[in-house]
Amino acid sequence: MAMPHARAVVGRRGHLAVGIALAVAVWCAVPSAQRMGYAPEEFTARRERLAKVLQRGTLVMSGASSAVPGLRFRQDHDFFYLTGNESLNATLVMDVATGEAHVFLPKLSAADVRYEGGNWLQETNAARTRGFASIQPLDALQDFLARRRDASGPHTLWTRLSEPDTVNGGRDDVAHDLSRRRMNPLLQFPTENTLRVASLRERFPQHDVQDVTPHLDRLRLHKTPGEIDILRANGRISAEAMRRAIEATSPGRFEYELEAEATHWLFRHGMQAVAYPAIVGSGPMGNQWHYEDNGRQMKPGELVVMDYAGSLDYLTVDITRTWPVSGRFTDAQRRGYLTVLEAQKALIASIRPGVTREAARKVAEDVFRSRGFDPRFAYLGHYVGLSVHDVGDWSLPFEAGMVMAIEPILDLPEAQMHIRVEDTILVTPTGTEILTTGVPKEADELLALIKAAQ
Repeated sequence: MAMPHARAVVGRRGHLAVGIALAVAVWCAVPSAQRMGYAPEEFTARRERLAKVLQRGTLVMSGASSAVPGLRFRQDHDFFYLTGNESLNATLVMDVATGEAHVFLPKLSAADVRYEGGNWLQETNAARTRGFASIQPLDALQDFLARRRDASGPHTLWTRLSEPDTVNGGRDDVAHDLSRRRMNPLLQFPTENTLRVASLRERFPQHDVQDVTPHLDRLRLHKTPGEIDILRANGRISAEAMRRAIEATSPGRFEYELEAEATHWLFRHGMQAVAYPAIVGSGPMGNQWHYEDNGRQMKPGELVVMDYAGSLDYLTVDITRTWPVSGRFTDAQRRGYLTVLEAQKALIASIRPGVTREAARKVAEDVFRSRGFDPRFAYLGHYVGLSVHDVGDWSLPFEAGMVMAIEPILDLPEAQMHIRVEDTILVTPTGTEILTTGVPKEADELLALIKAAQ
């Protein structure tokens, strides 16, 4: 009588063990929802690297002075890169020769602290724990700078003369938007950045004001180990978000439903923001490269192009996939898709330290040409980092630590066909690492994912 009972217990325990093992496996496969952040030493090391490059003078950098209404606050990228501080109206002053850095923050009222939280001025020993020579009230900045003005002899004052970049727009994009604004004769007012530079020149007429932007951009171009860890986590989460959008696809659904599936996953797993507004373009809207309305109902036989990813701890990635709404490519669609996919894989395989952008692009052009498509579509991509169109110098050969989005594109409006396959990659000492592998791009795997969901 005991043996059957014993077997039953063993059986239940066996099923329990299998269940636990499956639960653990599923849990391990799900991206962590924990944000990672940075140690203060990360920012100290960045300032030290910048000081080593600049060699002399004083660096003055300011953070954002206002927030975008309705959105979670995002600090000025260059200021955050050097300080890790997220306060409004903050300023960094660094003596380049000694590396001593001072942060100036506004004094907050009791009501400010109650409703919006405090800043580093409320923290005990904040300067020591965060790696600064001092953290002072903003009203001390004028006297502090006046003492720097009294320095005898020629002196270099470093600041950012270029426009800032934003989460979804590089410096060139911001400059382009500014030029478009100034086409209107009623919108000729200077930017905040322009006024800040003019104020520094007025305060320091005897100093040589120099642009720190090229030096900062060179540092931001190479990601640190801490940044790479965050980018890997972002790549896993954003890829899974895209995967879930693909699984939600079927004729009759709306583009915004795919956006909603992906957005839910991004924020459920710790993203503070999206890297850029979701692009979900079906049918003819796929040929509008930066389409953001996402309000169209998807129809059988069409392609849908989705370009979307998150921003985690100020670092972005970039992913695009293209797939048929019905789960089946037409012959023309499959031919175009396989061409773009082959070109993207060839581009990624060609990239390693020392290879130039032109050499890599030629590889993709050869693929397009051999398949009978215009080689001008063999677009390589762009740098990725704090901005999804991050800073960097494309005249440089590839170097280890660079992070880029690789996205050849086929755009044929007359056929309502726009095909883009995009992944974010890290250049390693020996080649590349794809950071967004969690969403399929092989044609059969992609179609199987759609059919299984439908």
